[in-house]
Amino acid sequence: MLLFVMSYHTEKERTRFQSILDHWDDLVEMERPFQFLFIDSLGSPLRTSLPHHSIPYLDPAGLSRGELISAEWAYVARYISEQVDCDCWFWWEGDVLPVRKDCFEFFMKLWNPERLIMGYHIKDNRWQMRNMINGVAFYAKDFWSFLKPHFNPAITFDRQRAFTKKKDGERFVELNRWYALCQHEGTLLLTPSLRLVHGIKDDSLLRQIVEGVETYPLQYDATRAVWCSLKVAAALLLRRNHQPET
Repeated sequence: MLLFVMSYHTEKERTRFQSILDHWDDLVEMERPFQFLFIDSLGSPLRTSLPHHSIPYLDPAGLSRGELISAEWAYVARYISEQVDCDCWFWWEGDVLPVRKDCFEFFMKLWNPERLIMGYHIKDNRWQMRNMINGVAFYAKDFWSFLKPHFNPAITFDRQRAFTKKKDGERFVELNRWYALCQHEGTLLLTPSLRLVHGIKDDSLLRQIVEGVETYPLQYDATRAVWCSLKVAAALLLRRNHQPET
């Protein structure tokens, strides 16, 4: 069973999630069992007839934004590890949208019990995240037990540990070919292979999928691949040129 985790702290976030739920049948088709876990910081539950449960959450006082994000994620990860029966879980944020109905079925075919995490693998060092995986990702049910020894509450949860092919082998899956991280890539290049988009801050992409209001024309897969490769190369070159001499 796949668990979708939706956490919201503002009315804007809640409204985005409600729009996704209201248009679920337009966005997603799934054969495997799934359910939602809503993390409600507003005391205002999301409405859906889909399988779900909701838990209240209050941010601890006196923490920075990064510390608040990590504290909540750690709370949820522990909760799932101890109390939820699932194969894996997906941390969903309000600016994340599936763009093909087979999105989650497609990704789950890449998952197996040996996996720990599956998501967008950062190739340069933007946000000090070289070889780390963006937080909107699929996690093993007991991922918390794996990450706990490395966990530093002072930084965001997705900056805790890098994953490399040499060190981690089959424990993670890179989804970059099918997953666009707009904050990192700089723009959305919508392609036939793309399944998931993270970083559209308005309803333009949702309207395009549901109503056919075209804002993002379809591009070639190769175009996006070259674009992403050039972005990574430019970022790595800039970093190298700004390193202090020794």
